[in-house]
Amino acid sequence: MQHMCSDQKKNKLQALLLSEVRGDTRRYRSLHLVEQFFALGLNCEFVHMADRALFEKALQDWDIVIFHRVAFGDHVKRLLDYFKSRNSLILFDFDDLIFDVEAFQFINSPDFVDPIRSAMYVQNMRNIRAMLEQCEGVLASTNFLAERIAALGKPVWIHRNAFSLEMLACSEAARVKKADNPGKVVIGYASGTPTHNRDFELVKPALQSIMRRDPRVVLRLVGPLDPGAGWEDLENRIERMKLVPWRKLPGILAGFDINLAPLVMDNPFAQSKSEIKYMEAAMGETPTIASATDAFRYAIRDAETGLLVETPEGWESAVERLAQDASLRVEMGHRAYQTVIEEYHPVTRATQLVQILDEMSLKLRGQPFWPEDKPDAIAIAERAHSMSQGKRWLPRRYEKDPSNFELGLYSLRHRGLKTLARQVWIYFRRLVAPIFPFKQG
Repeated sequence: MQHMCSDQKKNKLQALLLSEVRGDTRRYRSLHLVEQFFALGLNCEFVHMADRALFEKALQDWDIVIFHRVAFGDHVKRLLDYFKSRNSLILFDFDDLIFDVEAFQFINSPDFVDPIRSAMYVQNMRNIRAMLEQCEGVLASTNFLAERIAALGKPVWIHRNAFSLEMLACSEAARVKKADNPGKVVIGYASGTPTHNRDFELVKPALQSIMRRDPRVVLRLVGPLDPGAGWEDLENRIERMKLVPWRKLPGILAGFDINLAPLVMDNPFAQSKSEIKYMEAAMGETPTIASATDAFRYAIRDAETGLLVETPEGWESAVERLAQDASLRVEMGHRAYQTVIEEYHPVTRATQLVQILDEMSLKLRGQPFWPEDKPDAIAIAERAHSMSQGKRWLPRRYEKDPSNFELGLYSLRHRGLKTLARQVWIYFRRLVAPIFPFKQG
């Protein structure tokens, strides 16, 4: 596939995005942003920090540089010093509360029982906080995060998540093939990481009660979730699926009759989460029942495009309502689909980005970001349409994860032998966890 940025022209604004992580968070906050920059007509590049050609690719003239989940260190300081010397606008992007060390206690991850793992994570949070101080401004995915960042005295702008053009194509294919589940009601929960066991506990009593009353109800669990005890008589109606690549997820979500998105309300890490679980399900016309966090309140019109739950006790009535009313599920799923396609489309988000970048540059530099005419909504939509028609998705190399060897080499070069040794320990400790589980305190 031809690299879309290969024919760079000097008269175009240029953007660089750098990330230190793998997986969906990088995809949403870096790769989707690259696509939006393409739609704006900018030249752009994405580089993973573990890329051995990092400095060769990064040490060029960039109008804007955005760091995503990059922890401060000597090698990062070299990059920052260079970008500052070139007068690049330097931003950090946050989609999680990983800069607040005091909030570490609220992360429910099984492997944080390991003191080596927890100590490394806390140190990484400190380094990310140091990186936050080095950047001029911040993009945040939610109001909650923006408020926390603003309280630290950093200029921050909210740029919410969006789906990508390829996600839309995958979801449309799944939506067209969406079929009824004759004779049953499939309630689904997709957990991307093993940190959501406590969140699932919120809805567990309601699910068990409803499943015992209604033999049609089936629970479909996707990902590394421990549903806990008390399911013995219901085990034959629990369907378990492993994590699937993101391109296959739309087909899974479209197969749900009801999508669940529970989050512990008094957990700041949960409050910082964005509304993508609602967005992804809505693209397949599947209605969502979600905890009434700030992000879900923003995204969902209660009783119209989904159901919001305020208290642990409210889950049973909400699940019962949708489980018993097939027509309501269809209507709500369709309204959610229409809303999400309009409000979370990359064209919508790119159009909002035009104004955000101007506001940032005016505040931080005293001049507009766009030297000439700003990209307008029509031009942005035309570029996105052209990309979709030609199936010119992002270069596949952007999505390629660094290998464990590459990550290890990166740690050795920039974090030291001690850090690498600890990472190796964590890697092998996770491998044997199924045989020798982490002991909960």
